[in-house]
Amino acid sequence: MFFHRPRNNESASSFLELAVQEVYRSYGDKVVANRKSLHKFGANLSIGTTPVDINWDGIEPVHSTTNSITVASSSSAADTTQTVRVEGMYLDGNDDLIFSAQDVALNGQNQVTLSQPLARVTRIANVASTTKTAGDVYVYETGTATGGVPDDLNTVGNIMPFEYQSTMFAGTSTASTNYLILTSMQAGGSLAGTKDTYVDIQLQIRDKDSVYRAVNVFTINTSQGATQIEFNPPLIIPPNSDIDMTAVALAAGAAVTAGFNGYFADITN
Repeated sequence: MFFHRPRNNESASSFLELAVQEVYRSYGDKVVANRKSLHKFGANLSIGTTPVDINWDGIEPVHSTTNSITVASSSSAADTTQTVRVEGMYLDGNDDLIFSAQDVALNGQNQVTLSQPLARVTRIANVASTTKTAGDVYVYETGTATGGVPDDLNTVGNIMPFEYQSTMFAGTSTASTNYLILTSMQAGGSLAGTKDTYVDIQLQIRDKDSVYRAVNVFTINTSQGATQIEFNPPLIIPPNSDIDMTAVALAAGAAVTAGFNGYFADITN
């Protein structure tokens, strides 16, 4: 397991142990944080003066109250041999989020049905193919699509742009069985931007049956490189939560990349 560089002569393992103790003191759950780390990243190449998600094409992914995300398709008819990995969450009978990972064989611009319908799509990646997709891959709610692209982009669970062969979504969700211990976040300007300006970046969290709230806010200048913020103490994200990074610029035309890092802490009690 990879750990961040020690902070103030404190080893990363003891740093995580303190977070584990905080989870117990604050929430009453016993957890272990040695299974999996998380590195999440994304980009939005057209930031305006209204807050938007940091995701490709400015798409705000569906966060459904049902398992309504059911199909996938590519914007290229040539994509008939690739299999993409779709990660996300579905809702169980208690409306708890359950993690799901499934391989989806593409059929060009035709819709293919997910084996497990989803309420969230946190990542799409071409990790099971020997060739790149020629088109963007959409995973979305059942509905009309033209050329493999959903007619209503508000139904999109997420998008995998062909340029990256992975989602570019600076967000995720936590399952009902684990916490997320966030250790850092970062953001910077992209060369795709047409305007050098200041951009406010927010890290937002939504607990189950709640609203999004800001847990960290900072400002970047798109012409002055990336900024990284270390969380010490770390941010504890409870189960059944959604995490999004948003951006709003002083002047339209900015482009940003952003992301966050952390470790999952599985509930053992």
